[in-house]
This record gives sequence, structure tokens and C-alpha cells, in this order.
Amino acid sequence: MKFLEWIRQLYTPATCEELMVRELDASRRDLLLAETARDYAESMVLYNNQRIQRLTEALKERLSG
Repeated sequence: MKFLEWIRQLYTPATCEELMVRELDASRRDLLLAETARDYAESMVLYNNQRIQRLTEALKERLSG
């Protein structure tokens, strides 16, 4: 009996509310992915700024010494 209910659900169009819930879930997942990407990008900016500063200072020391 459960199999027939599952088949019936496959062919029953989703309600407007069900579609809205699906879209809301997808938007939340997309937001999490975007926030993760932003965190990574911010970390890479900080890393590269520190790296540039360190290398610039080391180069100045070598050239003046």
C-alpha cells in the first residue's frame, strides 16, 4: 500500500506552499555556501596581506643589510 501512495505522490502536482518551502530550503543552502565562500575569501585576503608584509620587510632587510 505504501508503494502505491509513493507512486501517487510522484504524479500529484506540488502545492504552491510546498514549492515555496522547497525554494526557501534551497535559498538557505545557497546562503550557507555563499557565507562559507566569503569566510574562505576573507581568510585568503588576510593571509596574503600578511605574506606581502612579511616578504616586503624581509626584502628591505636584505637590500639594506
